[in-house]
Amino acid sequence: MSAITAPRTQKRLTLADFLATPEGPPHFEFEDGELIPMVSPHGRHQDVLLALGSELREHILKHTLGHIWLELDVHLPNNRVYIPDLVFLTRAHLDRLSPEDGKIHGVPDLVVEIFSPTTKRRDKTTKKNVYHRAGVPWYWMVDADGLLIDECQWKKDGYLLTQSLGPGEPFTPRLFPALTIDLAALLGETPPTEAGA
Repeated sequence: MSAITAPRTQKRLTLADFLATPEGPPHFEFEDGELIPMVSPHGRHQDVLLALGSELREHILKHTLGHIWLELDVHLPNNRVYIPDLVFLTRAHLDRLSPEDGKIHGVPDLVVEIFSPTTKRRDKTTKKNVYHRAGVPWYWMVDADGLLIDECQWKKDGYLLTQSLGPGEPFTPRLFPALTIDLAALLGETPPTEAGA
């Protein structure tokens, strides 16, 4: 889901204020006492989200690794609530999904943000830093337009970029070593050829 920058409100909200906000639409993320409005994503974003989410879901369920969700609220330990494009919990951590509100409360094992030009900066800076401070072990950043995938692993001093792949390059996630993903193939697209090739 895409975010837009809202004008700063005069009063900083508490987490309790946020939780009292009526359920959307519109939908909001909660960050530093501010409501961040979420806007309807571009069709390209949704194509990539559905293709990647379906591939991951099939693999995760087949191997009983846990569960993955699209655009589910995640209540992080640092009083932030984000709605990642994809979020995964291993079987050992499924208790972080609250039976009361159906949201994740705690640290997911994997967060995937699929960005477009309007969300790229926030996904690559603010949200990446927040996920690291919260202790999210794996963070993938996917460029919907270029079909680029960056896989980042939590390390004490920051995320380590473990893989950076372009369209047509097979992605074997370290979290799922028995899975290979080719986003371009999933979308029925041929990657661009090099000039002069």
